[in-house]
Amino acid sequence: MFVPPSWLEGLFIQIGMYVVIPLIIATVSVIVISRRSNRKKTHQNESHLDESHHKDTHHKGSHHKDAHLKESHQKEAHLDESHHKRSKRRGSTDWGSKIIVFAFAFIVAIIVVYPIGCVYWFYAYEVPSIQEKTITVQGWEPKPGIVPDNGGMMTISNADQLLLITTENEGFFNMENFLFGKFNTRDIFNKLKVGGTYKIKYYGWRNGFNSGFPNILSVEEAVNETGAKNNSYGNYFGTKFASNFQ
Repeated sequence: MFVPPSWLEGLFIQIGMYVVIPLIIATVSVIVISRRSNRKKTHQNESHLDESHHKDTHHKGSHHKDAHLKESHQKEAHLDESHHKRSKRRGSTDWGSKIIVFAFAFIVAIIVVYPIGCVYWFYAYEVPSIQEKTITVQGWEPKPGIVPDNGGMMTISNADQLLLITTENEGFFNMENFLFGKFNTRDIFNKLKVGGTYKIKYYGWRNGFNSGFPNILSVEEAVNETGAKNNSYGNYFGTKFASNFQ
């Protein structure tokens, strides 16, 4: 039997997928790129030192050995000073480059990981939660999160903005879902008439922390529509006082 995760478990799972994994990918990317860059710089420095040593050896074989040795020492001192200054500048530049690489890698990782995480969540949690149940419709009301403006007016333009309430005080969303191939929220709204009893298929679970409710996938059959009335669009759709929604 499927056991839904608590809001805390779900939060940890999604933070792990959408934040921790991209952070790890970005950190590894910075380390790998930095090491490659350091190896390249080391190789260039070694080549430069070999070239300088070759020139000094050539000068030592000339008739002006002492003068060239003195000049060589002066050049070495100048090179050491220049190298120290370049190292300081390079250090600050390297940190700036690492931050840019990290930020870029983190953004790319999120873009790549997000759809993978959505598919994982879908197959690991939403698909196993599919159930069937017989309900009696008590009414429809605005979905949590849709609040009236300062004048107390509220606008409902689509069926996915409504929450179905049953006579057992349960709530069900009626939202579209690409992975389930559900794009008929208006048809489901029309089928679930107030006062009627229906067998529905749904997925998901109640989560009071984020005002989450199961989502209706389909209406399997009409069990009893005695006394049920067609849902009047005027009762739910359009702009009106929030207190007028039924």
